[in-house]
Amino acid sequence: MTRQRSALALVLGLCLTTSSLHAQTAPQIVWSIPTPSGLANSIVGVGWSPAGGRLAVGSTDRWVRARAASNGALQWSTLQTPIGSGTADQTIFSTDSAMVAAHNSGQGWTWRVHRAADGVFVGKLVGTLQPNGVVTFAPDAQLVAFTGDVGFNNWSLANFSTLRLVGSGYNKISTNWVFSPNNALQASASQNTITIQRRSDGAVLLLITGGNARGATPMQFSPDSMTLAAYTRTPNETTLFRVSDGAMQRRFTNPTSNEGVSFVRFSPGGTRLVTTGYQPFETPEGFEQRGMIRFWRVSDGSLRHSFSSGTGLGVTSPVAWNPAFTRFAFGTYDGRAVVATVPSP
Repeated sequence: MTRQRSALALVLGLCLTTSSLHAQTAPQIVWSIPTPSGLANSIVGVGWSPAGGRLAVGSTDRWVRARAASNGALQWSTLQTPIGSGTADQTIFSTDSAMVAAHNSGQGWTWRVHRAADGVFVGKLVGTLQPNGVVTFAPDAQLVAFTGDVGFNNWSLANFSTLRLVGSGYNKISTNWVFSPNNALQASASQNTITIQRRSDGAVLLLITGGNARGATPMQFSPDSMTLAAYTRTPNETTLFRVSDGAMQRRFTNPTSNEGVSFVRFSPGGTRLVTTGYQPFETPEGFEQRGMIRFWRVSDGSLRHSFSSGTGLGVTSPVAWNPAFTRFAFGTYDGRAVVATVPSP
């Protein structure tokens, strides 16, 4: 169990943090399917097509797999190259559901793009940090030839995130970026500071004290682009900031001090916030751990649902929603892709 805990901490990239005062229950699972190979891996990237019929999941074994959203049937698998590259940690559908962009943690800011119907590789999207601090994305020549789009018109910017590491060892500095749904803003987090920039010219609009001192900060803009949710290990809570002036709007504090949160996601309408990660707990034999999914109500910060059964040793992906917002998907440390029913508000 010690080895599993250490490996899980590496996958999440976060310290341990909390339990719940609410009953620990399972979501209403529609299907739950393990990785076909049976080899040890964790699912860390999950995307649901806007058309609704397909999921794409990325794993620590470098494979990206497409599954039927209705029953989990495997549709295609593709190994991210080259050999020795990292984790397939993002799987993002184009707005027309025709393509899937897969990011590999060992490939910098490059996303390999596959045809969603059969997984055929069709080109790349490349992210670049401009001198003014703005992150931009552009297709390579192969992808332009396939789509005819010389810009970034086939994709929703808010689905992408980037991470930069500078230095080594204890002195390594992490900076991660997320983007607003209206395409106007970006937020970067590094060393307890969140920077809000205007994407049109790179102007710094806000500096907010928040986020993690070390490592990446899980965060996301709300669907209306007016607020930003960011998780901090100390004091182990997610804070909702108003983008216009940085004012704190809400705190979503984990009920105990010992739970790891790796992703925060808003519901499509912005009424709910979902945190995913894992929770350690003590048994007569020693410490164990379980995956954790928490649904919070944004209007008052109340914890509405805590799911820790059917979640494996850890939930190592964000949640992804179907277009109707009736189901959600997630991946586990144990390599299972799961689809469940969205719980009551």
